[in-house]
Amino acid sequence: MSVVITIKVDKRIAELIEKMIRLGIAKTKNEAVNLLIEHGRSEIEKWVEKEEKVEELVNKWLKEGFPYKGLNTSDLREERI
Repeated sequence: MSVVITIKVDKRIAELIEKMIRLGIAKTKNEAVNLLIEHGRSEIEKWVEKEEKVEELVNKWLKEGFPYKGLNTSDLREERI
C-alpha cells in the first residue's frame, strides 16, 4: 500500500535524485526516493537497533542501579578540564 507524503530534501539529495533519473537508474522522482530509502534502510535499521539497546540499558540501570561500583573515573573528569 502506498501513502502520499510531502517532504523537503537537502539540495544535494534533490540533485542526486535528478541524476538518478537522468542516468536511467530511476524513471521518476518517486522511484528514486524509494530506491534511496530502501538502500539506506538497512543502515538506519542498524542505527535504530543500537539506540534501542542503549535506551534499554539506561532504563534498566535507572531502575536497578548501575552494575559497577567504585569505578575510578578521575581520568574522565581530567579530560573535560
